[in-house]
Amino acid sequence: MIKPVRLEDIPFSETLGKEPEAPRFGDVAAARADLRSTARLYWFRHTFDGCLNNAFHACLKHCPPGFVSRFGQSLVPLSRWVYRHKIFSQRIARNFSALTDGRWTNDGQRQVGLKRWWINIGRTISEFCIVNKLWKNSRIQVEGLENLEATRSHGGPLIFTSVHLSTWEAVFAAIHEGLSGPSIGPFQPEPNRFKNKIVHAIRKERNQYLFPPGQRSAYRLHRLMGSGLFSMTIFIDEVRENQIHLPFFGRKPPEKGNAVVATKIANSCGGTIVPVYLTRLGPARFKLVILPPVERIGTGEAYDIRSTVQALNDIFEPIVLENIEEWYMLGELRLPKSFERTPFAQELAKGNAERHKTSRLT
Repeated sequence: MIKPVRLEDIPFSETLGKEPEAPRFGDVAAARADLRSTARLYWFRHTFDGCLNNAFHACLKHCPPGFVSRFGQSLVPLSRWVYRHKIFSQRIARNFSALTDGRWTNDGQRQVGLKRWWINIGRTISEFCIVNKLWKNSRIQVEGLENLEATRSHGGPLIFTSVHLSTWEAVFAAIHEGLSGPSIGPFQPEPNRFKNKIVHAIRKERNQYLFPPGQRSAYRLHRLMGSGLFSMTIFIDEVRENQIHLPFFGRKPPEKGNAVVATKIANSCGGTIVPVYLTRLGPARFKLVILPPVERIGTGEAYDIRSTVQALNDIFEPIVLENIEEWYMLGELRLPKSFERTPFAQELAKGNAERHKTSRLT
């Protein structure tokens, strides 16, 4: 007989992302460029960033949410100047331009839109320090509670799927502490070991078990969800193999990843997939939107993986495009060099232009 799994039997330390193996300190002066770069990143850059992040977090977590958000915005001009020649900064600008083509009447407007993206990211990074205050202090409005109640009537666990918009960590907190807790799920660790420890401490404060990648974590999640005692929150626009695979943006649908994981877990525990997303209303103020559940296609009780992944893309792709100035993963997306010439991009530009024209007339 298999012993029922309980969260209290799982050490919370299992939710800490695995630290990368430390390179030799002597490699900071290695003749090989790859060894030298890896060692300097680990010992110098990550350590410096980690100390800075720890100092900011220790101070800001005691401050009012509105102040913390505005503080993050105040650092944006300096951040943009520091990163102005970095590849990821150039990739952000290119992605923003490609996905908003047709929305602007001139380049000045596009630059203002890109500036708003950077401001949102500055706010988001700073607001991470006080994310556990947001739900408790009623700074998250909820839209679509009727969809949540209707889905609960189906029975079975709820699998909340979302994308990284605005201060996305608040989705984890709102579901866990208010809407459908206790809520568990997977997460993708940061490359910086110091940042992972900050994230781990924030989640421990609200006692939320979010597991890093790995076979043991997959086993834990399946067992826990099979008990019917938990909901799951999972973000389906994760980085995998150095790329964002969902939304598709005209590319081939992924055959693996978090959207597939969410579907398989829903099938294994008899759960229902519920799309949700967060948008910004102001400094440290948000709206969490709960959409109708993803319907099963066909007469069977299980979700078909291919059609469910397509359905999730059909839901979230327009949401991401509409809220592109709040999409945290813009810098991780690697569009094909020929993207602007694809039928998807051309239709997108045409639609953006039509919506822009309509908005100017109203």
